Amino acid sequence: MATATATLQNNKNQETANVGDSLFNNWSNSVDLVYTSRKEVEALLLQALETQKETWEKVANDLTKIEDEQKKLIEDLRVSIKENIQKVFGTSASEAYEQWNAQFDDVNNRVQQLTATPYKEGLNLLNQSQEQFQQTVKNGFEQQEKIREDLSVQIKTTQKLFVDLYETNTKMALGLFK
Repeated sequence: MATATATLQNNKNQETANVGDSLFNNWSNSVDLVYTSRKEVEALLLQALETQKETWEKVANDLTKIEDEQKKLIEDLRVSIKENIQKVFGTSASEAYEQWNAQFDDVNNRVQQLTATPYKEGLNLLNQSQEQFQQTVKNGFEQQEKIREDLSVQIKTTQKLFVDLYETNTKMALGLFK
């Protein structure tokens, strides 16, 4: 009789553990699905931030290329005009044209400092803040992942304590009826 009672008790304990494991596994699978979908969203967000960063870098590079091509075009045009002035009006007119260009360059550089330089610096600051924001988002995602892992471990530990407590109380209750 005691053997049958012990066997019955072991079966009940195992059923309790199986039900507890089953409930936890269902809950755990549901949480894993939520985490998986969040990871996909996180990956998409990081990809979007990376694409945006690359776009801003491309804009900055394209502006530099346009500026370089513009300088080259102006220099080629000046050389051509200087040669034509020298052929038509002589060397003194060509020298006057060079002096005028030097003064124009001085004014142009000041205007560029007032207009283009702040724009470029703003673009550089935007790139830097984009990188910092992206790093902050990555750090946040990593912290969330650690919290999720810690929570899962705590829940598993709590479940095991609950099952152990249930088994102990069941044994004690059955011990009272012997």
